[in-house]
Amino acid sequence: MARKFFVGGNWKCNGTSEEVKKIVSTLNNSQVPSSDVVEVVVSPPFVFLPLVKSTLRPDFHVAAQNCWVKKGGAFTGEVSAEMLVNLDIPWVILGHSERRSLLNESNEFVGDKVAYALSQGLKVIACVGETLEQREAGSTVEVVAAQTKAIAARVSNWADVVLAYEPVWAIGTGKVATPAQAQEVHYELRKWLQENTSPEVAATTRIIYGGIFIC
Repeated sequence: MARKFFVGGNWKCNGTSEEVKKIVSTLNNSQVPSSDVVEVVVSPPFVFLPLVKSTLRPDFHVAAQNCWVKKGGAFTGEVSAEMLVNLDIPWVILGHSERRSLLNESNEFVGDKVAYALSQGLKVIACVGETLEQREAGSTVEVVAAQTKAIAARVSNWADVVLAYEPVWAIGTGKVATPAQAQEVHYELRKWLQENTSPEVAATTRIIYGGIFIC
């Protein structure tokens, strides 16, 4: 049976070390099924990665919130996949809607980032999702399919990829997609993988909602 997946909140661009320690303490004391049933990954801001890595219980894992699209170099302010590997950070979140909208990361750019991160040995939580305007226009499936297609065009091995469906209209708005809405998109994503990658990829790729729930 495929493991379920839980990403313990991508803690945004704020917080202090004391607040992070409190969150980690809560996570360390939590009761969850064994790691062969549920895989737990937490994603703090870059500056707190070493702190969380050193204090988090060993059966939980750590993810970075982003990494650069190619080998490190003169890209001031960016963090390379190689840096994350050096810090023994196994996971990275790529293609979050805030980076797509605020930093104009295109589907193709996100696809390139996913492919490079995988090539360096990282596991990737790849985000897809539509805006409110796109949902109201009835183009949700078209949007998430295009986002997924850009990844599939560059990735052949999906073993270390998790797809995270996070509708843009449900981020920081107080609105949350209903289970039926989330499952509808999950179904369409799996159907797309079945038709455009392989039955095996469609059956084994984990698809989560919003990055913070078991799916």
